[in-house]
Amino acid sequence: MKKILLAIFMAAALAACGTAYNNQLKQVELGMTQQQIVALMGDKYSVVDQKNNGDQTIEYVDKFKNHWFFTFVDGRLNKWYKETEN
Repeated sequence: MKKILLAIFMAAALAACGTAYNNQLKQVELGMTQQQIVALMGDKYSVVDQKNNGDQTIEYVDKFKNHWFFTFVDGRLNKWYKETEN
């Protein structure tokens, strides 16, 4: 019985965790500035694309190896998406 309860507890705990950035991602909105995203998500990101006009894409990687990309156009969040490692 203890093993069943432990298994149920562990499954619920893992499901509740989602991704490392789960709570922060719920607050992301199109049109946010890069400074707002960095304040929300943290400063551990990489710039993966930089255009001459200042547009750029930054990437965060969570502990589950999900890659979260945030693309900024004219200083505002234009799109964001996730890619997962195989």
